[in-house]
Amino acid sequence: MQTQTNQARTAVQPPAAPKTPRTDQSENPLSREDVQNLRDQIRQSIRAQIDAETQGRGDAASQPVVIPTGPRNIVIRGPDGKQTVVSVPSYDAKHLIPPQAVDISIAFFVMVAAIIIGLPIARAFARRIDRNTSRAPVAPELSAQLGQLNQAVDAIALEVERISEGQRYTTRLLSEQGPARHTLTTPADR
Repeated sequence: MQTQTNQARTAVQPPAAPKTPRTDQSENPLSREDVQNLRDQIRQSIRAQIDAETQGRGDAASQPVVIPTGPRNIVIRGPDGKQTVVSVPSYDAKHLIPPQAVDISIAFFVMVAAIIIGLPIARAFARRIDRNTSRAPVAPELSAQLGQLNQAVDAIALEVERISEGQRYTTRLLSEQGPARHTLTTPADR
């Protein structure tokens, strides 16, 4: 950063950015022919490395290579007599569907089967329980005691009603005599 000072003010200037040459997007430094030549050179160098590796093997390279032919191997013969074997991976159905999806589908079908089988069984069990509870016989001693208890509760209810009637009557008499009571003298006034 450079700093310049003028009489009363200080100005700070950022450092100058390096200038990069601008290239037009339409301008291509390599022509099509150059790109094709570059590709050919790369192919030739790769072939030379492969040939050097096969020659470096010595006796193993001189022996004929047995190429298994089958439905999963494809043999490609070039114009120079070289053979290339391409192996096609076998079809494995285990890896097409994730194991979690298989587990979920199995659980779904087990659940549906449990519902189809279990629902009628649950209904029959519930009906059996309902039939057993409604048929329970009541012992004769117990029914006699329940009858006596019922009569006692009715008698108590009648007595409570009579008591509340007397209470209402007394309350009404006292409310009618209310103004007359105020005229009575108290023991202090005597």
